[in-house]
Amino acid sequence: MKKHFLVTISNDIDNLFGVQFITSFFKKLSEHQLTLLHINRLNSNVMAKTLGEMWCNPDTVDKSQEYRAAQKSFDRVLTLLKQNKMSVEQMITKTVTERYGKVKDILTEGSKGLYDAIILGRRASYTMQWVFERPGDKTAQTMIKDSCFTLPVWICPEPDLTRKNILLCLDGSKNGYRTVDHVGYILSAQSQHKITLFHVENGTGTTSSSEIFQHAENILKGHTIGGDRINYQTAWGLSVPGTIIGKLKKEQYAAVAVGLHGVGKSILRNFNLAGGTTSKLINQLENTSLCCCP
Repeated sequence: MKKHFLVTISNDIDNLFGVQFITSFFKKLSEHQLTLLHINRLNSNVMAKTLGEMWCNPDTVDKSQEYRAAQKSFDRVLTLLKQNKMSVEQMITKTVTERYGKVKDILTEGSKGLYDAIILGRRASYTMQWVFERPGDKTAQTMIKDSCFTLPVWICPEPDLTRKNILLCLDGSKNGYRTVDHVGYILSAQSQHKITLFHVENGTGTTSSSEIFQHAENILKGHTIGGDRINYQTAWGLSVPGTIIGKLKKEQYAAVAVGLHGVGKSILRNFNLAGGTTSKLINQLENTSLCCCP
């Protein structure tokens, strides 16, 4: 089954990290469908006009500086996708003018389409980081709680093309198991990646690691992921995010996955994300993408 990703792109041709991550993470990109989302600035009427017209009649469009920058980004995306044997027919381009702020606009678009995940590059990741660092902000709280935040989000720094595998962090929560289901679905046909189930023990949980791993394994097997692709690791640590970061510094995973809500309380508190741990993950994981599932 084809997976449909909403991928954000900017005018920065050198930082199309969301697209670069997809082309390096999946071995058969032709099995997927992409919608490339470009959000114009509020004051960029020229950009909205030219990008809206370029796909209909590119020869008659005013070649403004903004248009040329966006066109270079789209051309670069096409090059990356063609190198990975993905046909243009499997790609949709969408340009919208910013309305509520870029992250809110991205989540709103994600809630409208039949997407399996949202892929954020560096620019959008910075905005997401801003949201988590200011949990008291009414807009941020609304965004986190409202119905728009329904899709898994993959936050992508510059990828290391040599990396493989994913660290799947679990705490026994329902949201954690939904993360397992998402990862299993996305990686079902990606046999080059192994999945490490990781549980941090700190004396506060009520479910044992073995129980958590057994439940997660059953979910993964439902996606035809065999035991030869699954590893199990536990660690002791008073700080869950600190333990995760420490492990990621020692081992080179292509991605790490966490649930948005932990056992009995929001992961924004449990992982200290409201206090800036999301910022730490985004800043410190230079070559590891972060998958966050609501």
